[in-house]
Amino acid sequence: MYDIKVQSPFSRNPVTHAGCNSEKALALYQEINWEDLYDQIEASGDSPENPFYFFEINRRNSLGEQETLCISGCLRGRVGIGYMRPKMEMKGFFKKKEVLNPKFATQMDGMDSPFALTCVEAFLKGDSGFLEENVINQEEGFEQ
Repeated sequence: MYDIKVQSPFSRNPVTHAGCNSEKALALYQEINWEDLYDQIEASGDSPENPFYFFEINRRNSLGEQETLCISGCLRGRVGIGYMRPKMEMKGFFKKKEVLNPKFATQMDGMDSPFALTCVEAFLKGDSGFLEENVINQEEGFEQ
């Protein structure tokens, strides 16, 4: 089951959906018109209630650890993709050792909508290998 949070620029607070299955989660994501997001804001003629639009989906992996995928609106029909999960990393000043970072995050900005949909589908299938390989810290303007 997935817990989902959707923040629209047209509302002050995010809408939460608890205990969603994969089909409901995908349907909620596909309700958002990412390509024309900022055209919708301009067409409304009002200042947005919130400057951000995001779709955040949370789950517990097979070890019971929290994983999060967040898709956020960017300019020109692009989106940002953030993936937060527990991951071992090297820490230490003189002596490096592996420690678990429960909130290890990678973020990509300026990605296209079809790639974001692929990431959402991989998250829903539990394909963390795909996400580890493809959602990397990347600068704006990277073409996928």
